[in-house]
Amino acid sequence: MQKFHSFLNIAKPKTHTDLLKAYSMQKVYLYNAKKITILTSKSGVDSTGARIFKYKFLEPIIFWNSDLHLEHQKKENAESQIFVENFDGTNHSIPTRSKDADQILDEVLKVTNGKRVNVNIPI
Repeated sequence: MQKFHSFLNIAKPKTHTDLLKAYSMQKVYLYNAKKITILTSKSGVDSTGARIFKYKFLEPIIFWNSDLHLEHQKKENAESQIFVENFDGTNHSIPTRSKDADQILDEVLKVTNGKRVNVNIPI
């Protein structure tokens, strides 16, 4: 699996301080999310967006949302999508076909009342 720092075009963090700086460059808060399930397909078309979303945003989401339950399922010939369960009991299904990782993140932020904080930290 690719690491998220490769998408930020920075070297692999060698210390905890460097890792915190890298996580701070991808601050993503999901306020209303209880559980997120990422479903990707082992084969088929248009599953690239969901895989890139997982590589680029999964580690920072886990870091900044410690109470969030994340699950990744990889199935044979399934349509790639993201399922979001909120604290208020609502469930959302986000199809990821023909979308890139940033578009998927925008939809996840919309259904979870989330927020992306851009921080410029020199490395």
